[in-house]
Amino acid sequence: MNKRKEELGLAAVHLERALREEGCPLCRRIREAEERWIWNVLYELTGDPEVHERLAASLGVCREHAALLVQVVQTRELMTPTGVARLYETVVAHALAALTDLPRRRKSAFRAECPLCALAKEAEDRESWFLGELLGDPRFWALYENSDGLCLPHLLEVWARAPEEVRPKLLEDFRARLERLLARLRELQRKERFDVDEPPTPAEVASWREALWRLAGMSYAEPLIPRG
Repeated sequence: MNKRKEELGLAAVHLERALREEGCPLCRRIREAEERWIWNVLYELTGDPEVHERLAASLGVCREHAALLVQVVQTRELMTPTGVARLYETVVAHALAALTDLPRRRKSAFRAECPLCALAKEAEDRESWFLGELLGDPRFWALYENSDGLCLPHLLEVWARAPEEVRPKLLEDFRARLERLLARLRELQRKERFDVDEPPTPAEVASWREALWRLAGMSYAEPLIPRG
């Protein structure tokens, strides 16, 4: 119990910071966990047999996480492609061996789950529980109300794990955010008509982008963790 309280206290620090940033705080926390895994592997574990074995079994990372890996390597001065080459030497060799045995393999057994996908799911479960618990604190709830709030996928995750007394407030808050978003989307369309001189507000201009991340989740053009 004490350990769980300690973990919750630490999570509060990180989630409070994420709530002060733009967009869904859980998307941000999960992305940060993914980046930390990449940093840790490329800096310290490129020679680790267990890492090589796991990446060989999954035939490397999935397309989405391969793109993130490229971002991290290309945008950070302290990172070089050498670590990726060392890891993927094993992966490519394993892929060649697997193809030799292809006629006897089921497609579903050809490659294991991407390790970064597994890590992201663990982070999502963990951070969703933490946030649900923290939202029972009036101070934290006020912070959440003043933030950009959750995307729909993470609303559903947090709602499923939140205490019963938090769930109605969480749902009501999200519905209100969607209603305001719908109004801004409609105003953006109205004000962009040729016969309307009234300029759209900054929030209305940004509404179409919000609609995309609010319903699907955040994506990021660059790594979030600033390192060298």
